[in-house]
Amino acid sequence: MIEKIGTEEARYVSQPCKEMIEYLEKMLSKTPPPLTIAEVGVGFGATSVEIVKRLRKEDTFYFYSFQDEVDELFEDLKSQEYCRCNLVPLGNSHALYDSFCWNLGKQVIDPKNEGGLFNLVYLDGAHSFLFSGLACALLKKLVRDGGYLIFDDLQWSYGNSPDRNPNVEPGILDQYTQEQVDTPQIQMVVDAFMKNDYQWLCERTTKRRAIYKKKHEHKWLFLTRLFK
Repeated sequence: MIEKIGTEEARYVSQPCKEMIEYLEKMLSKTPPPLTIAEVGVGFGATSVEIVKRLRKEDTFYFYSFQDEVDELFEDLKSQEYCRCNLVPLGNSHALYDSFCWNLGKQVIDPKNEGGLFNLVYLDGAHSFLFSGLACALLKKLVRDGGYLIFDDLQWSYGNSPDRNPNVEPGILDQYTQEQVDTPQIQMVVDAFMKNDYQWLCERTTKRRAIYKKKHEHKWLFLTRLFK
């Protein structure tokens, strides 16, 4: 899979998320191991490669996508000399209503993940309110206090996508209304689930990405009690 990075086939997904790498490097410089990092939606592995290059042997990298994609990426990454960290590929089928949300949901209800699992998460999966909205709600429970959740493609829509717009893929109009095609659905996810949640601090927003930090619970609970 990773051999396709930089090719015409991967022209839209060959650049790693610079904010993800920036925040990962900050955490590595300040946080003793182990760190647990996650990427939801892997593309051709451009961001995954840069994550794995930086992680230490005590750290763990979870990555979510279709089963065939995570299997191929797992084989590619573990064969690289720079791969020292633990790799956890979590795949879902191509069934219509299956998605990475199923695996995230199982992790949320697993008692051992109470209190959080991830230090840093990059959400770049299905660009729909249906799947990314649910993923956001689940990831908010899985990110540890002081951890980060990064949203990609805030302004992406099916209507403005070069390869998924209805002129290229007419079947999109069988799946979404015209309003949904025209709406940047990741921005809608952020507006619905993040903007008014006082447990989360928006650290940075660009035209493309939003970065949120989960506040430490004891401070948040104190403030909520103070202002009741």
